[in-house]
Amino acid sequence: MNAIKNLFLAEILTNIHGFVAVVTNHAGDDMYRFREGCRPFSGSFYVRQVLASVDFSYGSDIVDFLHGWLNYQIEHHMWPNLSMLSYQKAGPLVKEICDRHGIPYVKENVFWRVKKTVDIMVGTASMKWFPESYEKKYLEADKLMAAANKAAKAE
Repeated sequence: MNAIKNLFLAEILTNIHGFVAVVTNHAGDDMYRFREGCRPFSGSFYVRQVLASVDFSYGSDIVDFLHGWLNYQIEHHMWPNLSMLSYQKAGPLVKEICDRHGIPYVKENVFWRVKKTVDIMVGTASMKWFPESYEKKYLEADKLMAAANKAAKAE
């Protein structure tokens, strides 16, 4: 019976940790959702990764280890194949670029993110829709850039 209790408790704790570590940095009233998909690794793609993800506190090996390096969700979505240590280097650079271009880079405490996620789940808050006019404008720009790249390669 003790083994069953331990298995049950371990399952509960694992699911809670998974929820806190993964779901909470993808939901909140400060996160955007989009109507249409975009080209992978296009300008729109990278902007969307920042607008639809959140980083938790980061910067020290201890904090990053305790988060299992899941505190770098923005950078992970931008470059899923980077090593964990590369996320430590990329985080401040991505934030600086976002600040320079007026793109919101959200980095918050994990417990505040849990509250924002629960607010979405119970319906007291909603995620934002990315403005449709901007979405169309960025998708059109991506198409033009892809055509220009294709033409350059053909030369």
